[in-house]
Amino acid sequence: MIRIPPSALATFAAEALAAVGARRADAELTAEVLAAADLAGVDSHGVARLRRYVEGLRDGTIDGAAQLETVRDHGGVAVLDAHNGLGQPALCFAVDLAVGRARSHGVACVLVRRSNHIGIAGWYTERAARSGMFALVTTNATPQVAPVGAAHPMFGTDPLSYAVPTTGEPICFDAATSIVPRGKLERLHRERRPMLPGWVLGPDGQTSTDIPSVVAGLKSRAGYALLPLGGRGEEYGGHKGSGLALLAELLCGPLAGASWSAHTYGEDGADLGQFVLCMDIAAVGAAAVVVEQVDRLADELRGARAAQPGVPVRLPGDRRRRSAEERAANGIPLLPQVVEDLAKVAALTGVEPLVEPQDEHA
Repeated sequence: MIRIPPSALATFAAEALAAVGARRADAELTAEVLAAADLAGVDSHGVARLRRYVEGLRDGTIDGAAQLETVRDHGGVAVLDAHNGLGQPALCFAVDLAVGRARSHGVACVLVRRSNHIGIAGWYTERAARSGMFALVTTNATPQVAPVGAAHPMFGTDPLSYAVPTTGEPICFDAATSIVPRGKLERLHRERRPMLPGWVLGPDGQTSTDIPSVVAGLKSRAGYALLPLGGRGEEYGGHKGSGLALLAELLCGPLAGASWSAHTYGEDGADLGQFVLCMDIAAVGAAAVVVEQVDRLADELRGARAAQPGVPVRLPGDRRRRSAEERAANGIPLLPQVVEDLAKVAALTGVEPLVEPQDEHA
């Protein structure tokens, strides 16, 4: 394992994306989102995904020169067509547009069609929350999740993220609607750690814990399926996870004019959809008073008696911020398989390979 400063990681990613046809501004924004994921400890959505983007841009399955187009515009509602471009710039534009419209209308929603993978959804809701908004973002994805009662994948992992302003950093929830995202399984596989039972159905309809077969089977669509939040059946609430995933599919598929997960990739490239909702907290009351109440609620929750001694109650985003503080100071750790992938990226793009800085005090 090596450690790389966040700025160096972002610069490497931006140079690699620009080298294979992404516009400079889009490359830098995409790299910022990837590095932010690694900084926050969400390694499954960081530079471990860079090679996929680079190969997609190089092979033409992602259009690095695509121009975002507004196809519907109705006051507080807008629909954008990303024309198979990078997902991060498209969704960032959508969030900023929703923030501006919410300032005028109190609330606004912007939907995106024909987009690609967006990285961590929480990056976008936090961006809006820092502008005084309550924000909700969701996206669909390739089918990997079996709804309750189904034996094969029909939903994506379809994350939901929301964020609200506080006097400090926003409270930000960001999680897949599956019991576990595929990226976590890939990370466990890289780290040679086991997965838990009850996360995945195998081709035989039984749960599987054979992580190499699961990861390979999900990628090749060989009959493996992640389970929704709650797990298999209704006894532990799997129907609730299915309902949340269906919400994401509706918002990001039919309502956005995009495809739902079973049809998101075709001969014309990607057709992922995204949904952004922003509400200006100043529209529902004095902003300072609303934030004060949010702070009080957060303080009460963090101050609750812990169920496990020595393990304090945590709010969404707390763990990511602790990771960011540590990694900003000590560098972002990259596993050997990720280092190998980034070396291949350097070879594909002609960008200078990443090298771990030498400790000048060693």
